[in-house]
Amino acid sequence: MEQNSCVSNRACHAISSVVLDVVQALLRERSVNGKVDLADVDRLIALVRRGPMSLDPAYAQQEERCRAQHSKPKGNVGARSNPFQRLMVRPLEPLLGQVLPRPLLAHYFAFVDVALGPAARDELDRDCRALIQALLVVHGNNLTWDHFYGDSRSTAILRRALAIITSILTQPHGPAMWRNHMGRPVGDTPALQAEQLKTILDCLLQTHHGLAA
Repeated sequence: MEQNSCVSNRACHAISSVVLDVVQALLRERSVNGKVDLADVDRLIALVRRGPMSLDPAYAQQEERCRAQHSKPKGNVGARSNPFQRLMVRPLEPLLGQVLPRPLLAHYFAFVDVALGPAARDELDRDCRALIQALLVVHGNNLTWDHFYGDSRSTAILRRALAIITSILTQPHGPAMWRNHMGRPVGDTPALQAEQLKTILDCLLQTHHGLAA
């Protein structure tokens, strides 16, 4: 049998192939002039259904592979990850690519840092890292970013951050600060156009309004 694990349906297909191989061998053994009586077919199927010893090794091997697969850590939260930055990008994920090229995220993070100020920025960052540690206690190595995003505490952190950023953007110097940070190129990535800047900003503001409601 192929060395398949439980990560796809191929493992189940491999087990099916083993069963069918046993059925085929039994049918050939009972055939006379290439034909098998229907009653013999029923008896052979009943025999296979009870689980002949020839299937036991295949089942045992696949069970071992499945256990090994499911015992692996499934988390994707690395020790070097920046949970606060990931949280601030979360509202913009639908825009990443065409509207907001990933190389320009550096400008976005710089804007967030300036808009929040060092004190609030550091506090929010500490809260995110503390939340990650709390979630690690619960989920261990199976902790994923979906656990982090789905936790009400991360929503509260995002709400606090966007409230500060929105208050800055509504001040007279806010729009200019946004354009000065976000309207610059990075390497071969051109600067964002006015419509792109507006789309990104609207996304942040709408997220803030939704969380504040």
